[in-house]
Amino acid sequence: MEAGIQILQKAEDAKLYKDLIIQLNKDFLRAGIADQFGEDVSAEALVRNLTASLYATIVSDFEVYLNLLYTIDVSESKIKKLPQQEVHEFALAVSELILEREFMKVFLKIETNKRLYGAGVDEVIIFK
Repeated sequence: MEAGIQILQKAEDAKLYKDLIIQLNKDFLRAGIADQFGEDVSAEALVRNLTASLYATIVSDFEVYLNLLYTIDVSESKIKKLPQQEVHEFALAVSELILEREFMKVFLKIETNKRLYGAGVDEVIIFK
């Protein structure tokens, strides 16, 4: 859980925390998962809720779980490198990979907008 919280702290420091949650919610919907995460939830609660959602999806509908990983573009090699473990531990490890990827997506979108439209464009709406 600590790695996930550290990723979310980086997002908070970069003022991208809400953008990360918006992207996460968008990708969950695109993957066909109705679970959504509040934009004002604490980092600990977000990691806990994301892990619980992943656990439920892995156990109940593995195809939807795989579709989520594809939608978010989580590295297959990173998934394969995870040690064999209980499902709840695996769900936590995958949630950390998801948060890492979502943070990278949001960060790269902002940086791309800055390069294309000039410095100081942090407010560019990129999620509509």
